[in-house]
Amino acid sequence: MADAAAQLQQGMEFHRAGKLGEAEKSYAAIAEDSPQFVDAIHLRGVLALQRGNPSQSIQMITRAVQMRPDVPAMHSNLAEAYRVVGRNADAIAHCRAALKLDPNYHACRNNLALALAANGEVAEAEKELRYTVDKDPRNALAWNNLGNILRTARRNEDALVAARKAVQLEPANPEFLSNLGQMLLEDGDVDEALMRLQNAVKLAPNLAAARNNYGNALRETGELEAAQAQYDEALKLSPQLAITHNNIGQLEQQKGEYQSAISWYERSLKLDPRSTKTICNLASAFADMERRQDAAVWFRRALEIDADCVEAMIGLAANMRRGGDAHTIEESERLFRRALELNPRLPAAHMGLAQICSERGDFKGTEAACRAALRIDPLVGGAYEQLANSLRKNLPASDAEAMEKALQAGPRLREPARISILYGLGAYNDSVGEHEWAARYLDEANELTSQNRVKRNAPYDPDEHTSWINRLAEVFTPEHFQRVKDWGNDSDVPVFVLGLPRSGTTLSEQVLASHPQIFGADELRLARDSFLALPSAVGITCEAPDAVPMATQKAVADIAADHLDKLRAYDREATRIVDKMPENYVNIGWILTMFPNAKIIHLQRDLRDVATSCWQVHFGSIRWAERKEHIVSHFRNYMRIMAHWDKVLPGRILHVPYAGMVDDLEAQARRMLDWVGMDWDPKCLEFHKTERNVRTASLAQVRQPLYKKAVERWRNYEPWWGDWYAELDALQQ
Repeated sequence: MADAAAQLQQGMEFHRAGKLGEAEKSYAAIAEDSPQFVDAIHLRGVLALQRGNPSQSIQMITRAVQMRPDVPAMHSNLAEAYRVVGRNADAIAHCRAALKLDPNYHACRNNLALALAANGEVAEAEKELRYTVDKDPRNALAWNNLGNILRTARRNEDALVAARKAVQLEPANPEFLSNLGQMLLEDGDVDEALMRLQNAVKLAPNLAAARNNYGNALRETGELEAAQAQYDEALKLSPQLAITHNNIGQLEQQKGEYQSAISWYERSLKLDPRSTKTICNLASAFADMERRQDAAVWFRRALEIDADCVEAMIGLAANMRRGGDAHTIEESERLFRRALELNPRLPAAHMGLAQICSERGDFKGTEAACRAALRIDPLVGGAYEQLANSLRKNLPASDAEAMEKALQAGPRLREPARISILYGLGAYNDSVGEHEWAARYLDEANELTSQNRVKRNAPYDPDEHTSWINRLAEVFTPEHFQRVKDWGNDSDVPVFVLGLPRSGTTLSEQVLASHPQIFGADELRLARDSFLALPSAVGITCEAPDAVPMATQKAVADIAADHLDKLRAYDREATRIVDKMPENYVNIGWILTMFPNAKIIHLQRDLRDVATSCWQVHFGSIRWAERKEHIVSHFRNYMRIMAHWDKVLPGRILHVPYAGMVDDLEAQARRMLDWVGMDWDPKCLEFHKTERNVRTASLAQVRQPLYKKAVERWRNYEPWWGDWYAELDALQQ
């Protein structure tokens, strides 16, 4: 018996020293008929749990509990093993058994709270931890766990208070520092987060969670290589850490490597299939790739798991708003408002509502939503940009001052927010006649946007676009149109309004859509998607232009029918449906192959005005508009391909001068209506009163009567951009 007691004591010493192998040998050497055997089998179960074998742990500790059911520690450790394998009800039962034996067993109450939280009983979990810290205010672990549980409940301010208390009590605890650092990061305090997480990694370089969270902070500051290094270390330490796989996915998405991001998210979901965070990130990657249907599927899956997942609500709402008709816009608004009911402190939800209000022409609602976002976070750059674009010269001077002050916020101002504020200041200074300052802000905004695109490995390649234009001109020849003249769909429903962005396409669509028999479907990707479907339709693998010579009558008819079905989904009764995707000018050859009776309306505007306007707009998705030399190259290709279409399709395109619309709107409106085969309707002259959602950078303009100051705006910037204008003017001579 004395030997058994000595062996148990020696095993416990090895155990405390971290010598788990030696401890196991000592425990295993104790005979079953000795009184110490129950303690030995219990501690062997604890060892199994520490070694990552919870099933073996459950078997051993259950045996010990059966032999001695009155030991609180055994019930508590068995509960923890059950919690690890997800058997939360069993974990809760054994925690309660331990606490019945010893109500002051605070470590067990901690475990009970974790099991309750894992079981979805967050309020009960908080109750248990509040009880613990009331009885034992210096219980740092309880404060730390309380912080984590409150964060799960999206009570971020309370969570941060609890996490700070844990670190205050144990300032050298790397786990507590890591948790606090991650909370600070999510709260937008990047500087303190970096400091806390650096300390955590120094104190515990082998703590995978600290490495992971430090990687998150580095990623937030744009140090992507350093972030990747921390994630790599985290996975070396813990290869099954699902959250790190997710975070690498976010890093890849940030770089614009969407397929790689998706792969990492999928790996993360294999490890943790019910992680709504990862599911939402996967959905957002699909949304960034404009695979909106896939995005919607995954956002909805997150909501199936957690009906109150605000990230999924906001993501789904934004996805629906970008591609929706009136019905989906209403559903989008409902989701944004539901998210705010659950958590009013969501700037992204407020900004979603701001965009919907703006598209409806409700600029008071836009301003209210933007200001709600800024009250939560004064560094929401998109809110300032939206206010500046909506209010223009009526923007209060205090807002302009706030934007200037925000630019001095250092690393706390994230780069996307900085870019938005610079565009906003450009818009405001332009509206009040401070054109030199506007030029400075806009030059910096576009330079940062271009740099960011390079960082994300998604730069614009002007040579690639030139090659595409060359190939279109090579395959869409007079011989091609002679060959396909009896093919396609004879519908006269489709109307395509096109031209360079900022050339008046939105205005023209709004004029047409004011006619009671014409529906404006906004900017659609249907023509591009239909063209890209051609290779598959003819059974080959190649790029779309190379498939044109192999096109068959059946393939063209099938693609056109599918295109028309999707177009008709926007309005089943309209006599004409307008697609005003500006850059459909590259697809004119394919459009008239599919729809020989389609009507093409081409808006023309002085290239210097178009370029100036493009330079002032934060497009995001238009890659060529961020460098002046890229704009020149793109416009050169535009002029070339339009000249080609006029040559091979004489008389098939109605050219409408933007300046002509400004000078005599009625004359140009009548021309367009006559071109599309519709009778005149005076409502078309009151386009600014037409109630419909408009998604464009020209939102404010199409809600006002036509004004003439947009003509020759480039002259305001000639002192600073004169050389650029000379290049552009040469293209249109």
